Amino acid sequence: MALKCVAVFGACGLEGELLLSALAEAELGVDSVKAFADDADGETVMYRGRPVVVNEPSVADFSNIDAAIFLNEGFCDFAVIDAAEDAGIIILDCTDTLAQRGDVALFCEGSPVDTKVTAFAIADAVSSHVAALLRLLPERSVRDIHLAVSQPVSVFGRVGVETLASETARLLNGQPPEDSQFGLQMAFNVLSRPADKVAALEHTLSALMSTGETSVGATVFENVVPVFYGHTGMLRVACHQSVDISGLKQKLAGDDRFRLFPQDDIADSSPINLQNSETIDISAISSGRQDGTVFRCTLVGDNLRKGSVFNIIALLKILIKINI
Repeated sequence: MALKCVAVFGACGLEGELLLSALAEAELGVDSVKAFADDADGETVMYRGRPVVVNEPSVADFSNIDAAIFLNEGFCDFAVIDAAEDAGIIILDCTDTLAQRGDVALFCEGSPVDTKVTAFAIADAVSSHVAALLRLLPERSVRDIHLAVSQPVSVFGRVGVETLASETARLLNGQPPEDSQFGLQMAFNVLSRPADKVAALEHTLSALMSTGETSVGATVFENVVPVFYGHTGMLRVACHQSVDISGLKQKLAGDDRFRLFPQDDIADSSPINLQNSETIDISAISSGRQDGTVFRCTLVGDNLRKGSVFNIIALLKILIKINI
């Protein structure tokens, strides 16, 4: 099936910018895009070197659209997702709206694709990266996941990045930061994530790892730190049987999706090492001191380039190939 026209909701955000660039480069046969974003009526975004006018989501007409992609930043009119479903087009939802319903397929790289459905929930970057690691283990071996994750300010979108840059500059010049829409100072601070965001991450991670009658529990602790891009997760995984740490390291070393640290003269993974890299970085893998069924590690990944946008392009390629 050719996807000649794709609608992007949230087109003016950081993910929207990256997605439009990825769509243009992926050679998917997308001839045109229609761009939508809250409070951006009349603005333009670029697709294949040409400006595309941005409209309000409420005016979307799905009659000539083959697929609709819903991003988090700059889109909150979730009734539009219902309208897209009613139109029977392909839907890729990154807003967690469909994921919370429980009857919609959840996708990240490596997930099976049901050819009988046209609506898909796209997993977030953290869940996708953790799932990529844990799927290297024997099938149905994971029992429980505990994750403490530090998110970068780019999870708040462009305004988060701009706020951190502005506050940091003012503070380093001896000036107090301006009042922030986030309520608390972002620079040189740690912000807790809303309970609903944490719950959504727990739900997605558990859903990705649960198969058939095998249910996997997930507990997440999440905050936002003054880093522009790249999340850091401290992961503790409990399995049903003892974990072969040596075998896991060998799989990681042989999989180009990952970088295993220490590497060269760098001891540990960290967001600053993600520059010019498309990998998921892993360090500090160790088994439990008293329980061989438990292992821990640090996981670092790019929340934008290797997050929702990566999963969207991967799924679109599959859908086109299987002619859904």
